[in-house]
Amino acid sequence: MTLKHLAGLWLWLPFAAAASSTQPPVPTVVLPTHAGAGADADALAARTGYQWFVDFGSERLVGVAPEFLADWLRLEGSRAGPAPIARDEIVVRDLVCTQHYPEPVVAVVGGYSLVRRPAALARVAGLGGMGGMPVPKDGVVARAVPAEAMAKARAASDPAVDALVARIDTARWFATVSELSAFNRNSLSPGLAQARDYILARFDEAGLASSRHDFTLSSTSCAPAQLQNPIGIKLGRTRPERWIVVGAHYDSRNSALCDGSVSPQPGANDNASGCAGVIELARAFQAVATEKSIVFACFAGEEQGLVGAYAWVQSLADSGQLANVEHMINVDMIAHATSDLLDTRIETTSAFQGEFARYRAAAATYAPELRIIEAGTQAYSDHWPFIARGIPAVFTWENGAGIYPHYHQASDLPQNLLRPRALAGGILKMDAAVLAGLAVLAEPPMFADGFEGAD
Repeated sequence: MTLKHLAGLWLWLPFAAAASSTQPPVPTVVLPTHAGAGADADALAARTGYQWFVDFGSERLVGVAPEFLADWLRLEGSRAGPAPIARDEIVVRDLVCTQHYPEPVVAVVGGYSLVRRPAALARVAGLGGMGGMPVPKDGVVARAVPAEAMAKARAASDPAVDALVARIDTARWFATVSELSAFNRNSLSPGLAQARDYILARFDEAGLASSRHDFTLSSTSCAPAQLQNPIGIKLGRTRPERWIVVGAHYDSRNSALCDGSVSPQPGANDNASGCAGVIELARAFQAVATEKSIVFACFAGEEQGLVGAYAWVQSLADSGQLANVEHMINVDMIAHATSDLLDTRIETTSAFQGEFARYRAAAATYAPELRIIEAGTQAYSDHWPFIARGIPAVFTWENGAGIYPHYHQASDLPQNLLRPRALAGGILKMDAAVLAGLAVLAEPPMFADGFEGAD
C-alpha cells in the first residue's frame, strides 16, 4: 500500500466515525510475557478489572476498567499503555518500511506500532500489509513460545550439525557488518556498487559460484536506476536442481528514500547485519557438502519496495527455474536485542505456519539462548516475493524494528547495536541448522580440506 492509497483513506473518516466502536474505550497497561502477571494469560483474564488483551509476543496490552488502573500499574514490570482505546480501534503495524506513513503511532508494544482508527475503518478490507491490520479475533498478533514447548521441541543434536553451527564466527560476522556499514548503500548511491563488489568477493572466498543479477529499479518514488543483486550458489552434490535460498537486502536508507548523495547512510542493523549473516552462513557451509543447492543472495532496492527480490523471483519464473526453489529464509535486522532474553521473531503467513515447528526445533536444539516469538508476517521484507509465488518463506529477525531507536537514521551504526553478537549468533545458528535439514548434509561428511570421511 502506497502513501497515496493510505492518504486517500482519510476521506473515509467522517463516514467511518459515524459507525462507532462496539466496545467502550478503556485505559490500558502493558505487561511483559516472560515473568509476573503477564506470563499467564488465563490468570490475567481472571484478575479484577480485566477487559481484554492483545498478545504481541514479548508483551501483552491489557484493557482494564478505569477504577482498577492504579492496581494494574503496580504489577511487576507493568507500564502505562496508550490512552483509553477500544480493542477494535487498534490497527497493528510493523515499523519496517512503514515508519514514514503519516498516521501517528499511539504506542509501541512488543516491537509493533499501534495506530488508532475508527472501528469501522480499522475493519475495512485491504488495510493489511504495510498499512496495518486489525487485531485478530483471538487477540494474538504474535506469541512467545513457552519454555515447556521449547523443551518439547528440543531434539537430540546431530554431530554434523553441531560442527556446522560451531563454524558460525560472530566476531567475523561483526567485522563484516562494520565493513558493509562503511559504504553508503542507498540504492541511488555510487557506494551501493562498491558494496555489491565487496559481497561478491566474500562469496568467491566462500567457494560459491558467484554472479550478478541485473535489474531496473522502477519505483513510483524514485527515478529508474540499474542495480544488481549479488548471487552465490553452492551446488548440491546429488540434487543440484533443488534450491534452498537464504537472502537479505544489502541496500540502506535514512529518511532520504531516493537521494544517494546523503551521507552517511550506514544501515548497520538495517541491513548490513542480515547481509553479513548471509555471508557468514556461506562461510560456515563452505566446509560441508549438501545434497541440494543453497543459493545465497543479497538484494538491492528493498527499501524502495522489495524491487530487487521481486525482480530476481520474476527472472526465475521467466527462465523456468522458479520451480527449483523449495524454501526461502529471509534475514533482515538481526543485531539488536533490548534484553538478555534475546527475543527473536520468526514470521510467515498462515499458509506456511507449519514451518514454525522446523525453526522452533532448530532453535531449541542448537540456539537455546533465543526466546522464539512466532508471528503472522507483517514486516515488509524480501520473503514476500516468494510467499506471493506459493513458496514457503520465513523471516528470521530481532523483535521488530520498533525496538530499534536508530532505524532509518544516520546513527544506525555498529557501535549503537545492543547485544549484536549474542543475538545474531543465535539466529544464524538456528538458520544454519534449518538450512542443513532442508539442503540435507551429504554423507559421508566433507571436511574443510575437501577430503571425505572414511566409510
